[in-house]
Amino acid sequence: MLLSTETGSQDKCQILEEDFHIRMTQTLESGVSLMCNLSKGVEEKGIQKGLDKGITAMILTLKELQVSGDAILEQICEKFDLTEETAKVYLKKVN
Repeated sequence: MLLSTETGSQDKCQILEEDFHIRMTQTLESGVSLMCNLSKGVEEKGIQKGLDKGITAMILTLKELQVSGDAILEQICEKFDLTEETAKVYLKKVN
């Protein structure tokens, strides 16, 4: 429950007090807030890793199909909603 990204820190504190009978202190509230931020950061990092792998896999697949670099650039911009600049960075990484 504490690492859930679906519940805010104030709700988590309320759940700890009401459901688990844990008395909230400023230190504990601060710790809960920190854990919320940490879990959100971990989630975002995981999403980015998955996105990076997906873009890389698409580039490699299109290269194997002998699709031109310009067409690959256009496809990854469209499919992953990337700017051309960001797409070029991914394309360079794979080359």
